[in-house]
Amino acid sequence: MPQEPRPGTGWLPAAVADLAVALLAVGGSTALVRLIDLNSTTAGLVLLVVVLGIALARGLRAAVIGAFAATLAFNFFFLPPLHTFTIAEPANWVALFCFLIVAVVVSRLVLQAREQAADALRRRREIEVLYDLSIDLFTTTNRVGVLGEAAARALRSVGAGGGGLLENAEGSNRPTVVSWSGRSLAPEHERLVQVVLDRGESAEVPAPGGARDVYFPLLVGGKASGVLVVLETHAGRTVLDPVARLVALAIERERFLVENAHLEALRQSESLKTSLLRAVSHDLRSPLTAIGLSIESLRRRLAGQAEARTALDDLARESGRLARRIDNLLALARLEAGRSVPHAEPTPPADLFRAAREGLSLVLVAHPVHVSIAADCPDAFADPSLVVEVLVNLVENAARAAPEGTAIELTAARHPVEPRLVRLEVADRGPGVAPEVRPGTDGDPADVARRGLGLEIARGLAAANGGHMSLHPRPGGGTIARVDLPAATPVEGVET
Repeated sequence: MPQEPRPGTGWLPAAVADLAVALLAVGGSTALVRLIDLNSTTAGLVLLVVVLGIALARGLRAAVIGAFAATLAFNFFFLPPLHTFTIAEPANWVALFCFLIVAVVVSRLVLQAREQAADALRRRREIEVLYDLSIDLFTTTNRVGVLGEAAARALRSVGAGGGGLLENAEGSNRPTVVSWSGRSLAPEHERLVQVVLDRGESAEVPAPGGARDVYFPLLVGGKASGVLVVLETHAGRTVLDPVARLVALAIERERFLVENAHLEALRQSESLKTSLLRAVSHDLRSPLTAIGLSIESLRRRLAGQAEARTALDDLARESGRLARRIDNLLALARLEAGRSVPHAEPTPPADLFRAAREGLSLVLVAHPVHVSIAADCPDAFADPSLVVEVLVNLVENAARAAPEGTAIELTAARHPVEPRLVRLEVADRGPGVAPEVRPGTDGDPADVARRGLGLEIARGLAAANGGHMSLHPRPGGGTIARVDLPAATPVEGVET
């Protein structure tokens, strides 16, 4: 809405101009009407039209001056007695006042219509700016620097004299400048940016030339992720607020695209890993099957030769171990890719130990196995087939590491600290495992080369059941492999 200049800043010349325009327009139209010799009724209509024209051209102040001047001219030249400012007929007084009221009211209505049209035009331009900006922001490709370009387009769209985008980077004590133009980034700008980030509310300060500097927090997910600084702008908040929201949405879109690309890369990596394992499994199963058949054939043919049978037993053990590794890898890959889920059910630890021993009958020929299960030990709530594979890998590793004839101990009890867990242990008297290769220690958990594939598979299968596997030194020498799994039975007084 236009505002009149204040006195002392151009108001007096504008008032003089309005007075001059109004008097000249009324005087000229009066002279023309008298020259044509129109009657009083027609003359009044002409003067009314002139007043409306003054209202359109100069506004309300000029229209009011014109209305009074036209009233006086109409009284002096067209109402009897002529050429005086007196009115003989009472009816003419009514006509005169009606003329004045109509002139003022109509000019006011015309002015309001013009202001509404100007306001509608301004709003249309704001909508066009926001539309063009939204198209620019959300049709750009995902590439480096796109956020800085988005901020620059936003500043240009509102006619700002400068400013830019500052991002609240994770782990940084101060915002990072993504883009900046115009006046250099001064300490007071950084101070206001930090205040806006802390409060999550916009700030506005005066700028030279009647403009202002506005600082907008860019909220992404309810958190201020940056600040849009708009310097030396005359635009209203009706357009600045939506611009800031559009830039915030552009930032959120950019982050979503980056995260989506990362997730897509992970998905493709998992798919490739699964396909690779499937191909490896297919290529290895056939020769392993052939090896197994050949072993059985040779065992029958060399029944009386002890050395040959020993060699065949060793070959059968290694072949079975390799087949189990392939099966474990495929099961772990399916779990990690989400194509298979564990089917948890209450399972007694005794059944798990028995199944693991039956699967390693050849391996455990040289090692006695001692089983100990605490009286208050609860059942494990896990997928029994997967837990058996965990124990098979741990027992097999223990049998390979321990000297021949030493016992392997299998124990089960409630977790000593967390009653919602059951702890299974496989203990041996081998050389032990160095701390840097124990899962769960400061060593690299992905370093399979140092720990061995069996331990890595056991760790992955235990985690898939909501548990955890770790290695610890055994007092007196050796290693204890611990598997903590969810317990099937709740404990009294403990919420589940």
